[in-house]
Amino acid sequence: MELHAAIEQLHNRCAIYTSAPTVARLLDLIGWTSNTDLSQAVLLEPCAGEGSILLEGVRRLLHSFRSHGRISSLVDLEPRIRSFELHPGAARSLRRLLRKLLIEENIPSQLADRLVVKWVSERDFLLEKPGRATHVAANPPYVRWKNLPAILAGLYRETLPAVSTRGDLSVAFLNKMQEWASDGGSIAALTSDRWMFAQYGDSFLQDTKSRGWTITVADERPSDPFMKTVGAYSAIVLLTPSGKPVHQLPSNKREKAQAMQRELLARHGSLHDAGCTVRVGPALGAGRTFILDTDDVAEVEDELIRPFLERKDLVGSAVDTARLRVVVPYDRRGVLIDPAEWPGFKTWVSRRREALSKRSQFRGKDQYWRTIDAVPTLWSTGPKLLMPELCNEPFVTIDRTQAIPAHSLYAIWPGEWPIDVLQRVLNSGLLEITAKAEAPALKQGWMRFYKRFLLRTPLPQWSQLSNNGREGLSSDVCEKFEETFEGLFGFVPGATSLA
Repeated sequence: MELHAAIEQLHNRCAIYTSAPTVARLLDLIGWTSNTDLSQAVLLEPCAGEGSILLEGVRRLLHSFRSHGRISSLVDLEPRIRSFELHPGAARSLRRLLRKLLIEENIPSQLADRLVVKWVSERDFLLEKPGRATHVAANPPYVRWKNLPAILAGLYRETLPAVSTRGDLSVAFLNKMQEWASDGGSIAALTSDRWMFAQYGDSFLQDTKSRGWTITVADERPSDPFMKTVGAYSAIVLLTPSGKPVHQLPSNKREKAQAMQRELLARHGSLHDAGCTVRVGPALGAGRTFILDTDDVAEVEDELIRPFLERKDLVGSAVDTARLRVVVPYDRRGVLIDPAEWPGFKTWVSRRREALSKRSQFRGKDQYWRTIDAVPTLWSTGPKLLMPELCNEPFVTIDRTQAIPAHSLYAIWPGEWPIDVLQRVLNSGLLEITAKAEAPALKQGWMRFYKRFLLRTPLPQWSQLSNNGREGLSSDVCEKFEETFEGLFGFVPGATSLA
């Protein structure tokens, strides 16, 4: 694909512009305000689009000059603004809008023409040598690296550090912005929130902190951040040099939850430290194709049939009977079978070949009959706790059926903890702390869990608790349990104060 076609494709995917209230929020956060003397400041807009951030930034700059008695000359104004826009059509449109604004602000037309050329660079910000900026405000593009046009992805990977070329392109923009603002500048960005919760985001955050930056989530779910409704979840993040005071950022629920989590992890350790095992249900593929119809039970060999649980089955404190059965091509030792040795399975699965062969993992291969993930013997050990990946109130349910859970469920094996005690403790607020501290917030109060979040849930080792502690948490007397729980974790069960 030629470069101009790649740029057009990227623009069509990512051209989602920032709403006026969000623009004001970004500029306010970094202190680019009309009542501030901006005569020595430099505003960078790395992905200007059609100019919602840039135009308001210029308007504030001109008002600042006037309120502080500065002369609006080329030599004084030209160094104050740097912006980049890769797409030629968007850059032309931006220059027209910028010139119109300058004329409306009583800038002479000749000076306006020169400023428009100087302030809007039709170049790729990610490939530019870093300059200097004191203030950076941006709405970087949200796009996964795997969805980038190949020619652009190749250029970026040749030029950018590896830590910024994984996951989401917005991370590369944030990294490049830091290079521009490295001399004490501040950065505010409206960005996809997914990188903050993904594994590649952890590496980027650690690298950012190691270079002397502090990242603060100024707004974890801004209201109507874009000019049109989109499906992406966004957040406003503020990057400042470590030690630089951050103003106008009242503590939010996530920060309170993170503080509670840090304190409890320091005191007790984590669910991982306590010896618990966490797995997500195996991916089978092809929707419900491996779910066994009642009429087919007698056809498939019994050793290949297992109980199966979905989100809707997690009703009450425990599941004792599985509603569904699933067929898996693994024997009870967890070994992948040879269908030729299992005639019932071979006949059953051959009738589903068309659906199973559509899966990309097995397209054109002879092993269409396999599940995407292996099904080891671990799934047949139990009991275990099950928790939905998506929930609005985190909870765990005991599975006593030794079932294979759906891919949308997490399983927790309790290690040395008695499973009913572990369930009671987790459901009394520890999972809520993890959710509020770690999990991405979705619409209508829903949250998405990941395995590594669950493993960071505060939990002491059962063997390290005192006899009184173990007896109290195991007690059927509600008052005794509550007293023991509060003594260990510092809050009454179910009352974390994070609601």
